[in-house]
Amino acid sequence: MSTGLQTVINYSNTMLVDRRKVVGIQYTRNEIPRVTLTPTLNPWKFTFELPNSFRYSDARALMEQIDTLDQFTPQIVTFGDNPNLSWMFAYQGVMSPQMINNITVRSFAGNQLILQNLPAINAQAPLFLQNDLIQIAGHPYPFTSTTDVLRGTDTSVTITTNRPNIISSTVVGSNIVVGNQCQFNLFCPNMPKYKLVVGGQLVSNGQLINNALLNWSSGFLMYEFCGDA
Repeated sequence: MSTGLQTVINYSNTMLVDRRKVVGIQYTRNEIPRVTLTPTLNPWKFTFELPNSFRYSDARALMEQIDTLDQFTPQIVTFGDNPNLSWMFAYQGVMSPQMINNITVRSFAGNQLILQNLPAINAQAPLFLQNDLIQIAGHPYPFTSTTDVLRGTDTSVTITTNRPNIISSTVVGSNIVVGNQCQFNLFCPNMPKYKLVVGGQLVSNGQLINNALLNWSSGFLMYEFCGDA
């Protein structure tokens, strides 16, 4: 049974994704733009909206879980366990799960991830396509491939990732996780408040049972926790 932030994700009806870098733009008097890029860990940011149709009687556990998490406690979530969401980050390459399990990391410096122990398949076979999620096993920090990566004929391949390696410990020899099996370590810094609105009554044994619907003060902003990367 899913809990807390995972429940919010599973039942959301919209999702906003923000992976943009922090950019400052200034204009001179003759309107020449000057752009500066602020170095950050470039965390994943999502905003999920829940429908205003949750019955109070069905959501009491969720209400307690999000109140306990509050605005600062991170939680591991995934998009792979729910069939309604698993398509979103599905792996696009041709490797089987066994092939993926055999791959290990040779090095990961900057945004250059080098993988070894590759499968013996056709050189033109795509191992990863653009936007495929790749995660170093044991670390909840997904990266994406910014280009298509073919098998080639070498003993390793180099993947250019969307952000530099933010993992402080060594990853050499580690396995990888891909696609919707990747996990995100998220917290909700705005944790919306909920309001009970008359409605949602249920009929049980011919009797009308009082109830209410939950309205949320805003969407759920979920921010990747990178404090112990």
